[in-house]
Amino acid sequence: MPNFLKAIIMSVIAFASVYYLTGNPTMAMALSLIPLLLGLMRVMHGFAYSLAALCLIGAVAWSVAPVETKTMVRAEVEKTGVKITAP
Repeated sequence: MPNFLKAIIMSVIAFASVYYLTGNPTMAMALSLIPLLLGLMRVMHGFAYSLAALCLIGAVAWSVAPVETKTMVRAEVEKTGVKITAP
């Protein structure tokens, strides 16, 4: 598979995961540019893919977490001023 295609796939995964977690398209786009740019420049592939994988794992973990855990985490995060919009 060509490197540019891998970079695009990883960027889409990162965008979808971050957008699911935050609901903020600007933040999702900014974070998804990291794997895209690093993949297109052919540097630090491991870091770029790890970032996309970490975003995906975080989104999957959040989606399967119990409601009590989500409520507790959401309350703690909102104390910092950040809002979690994922269900």
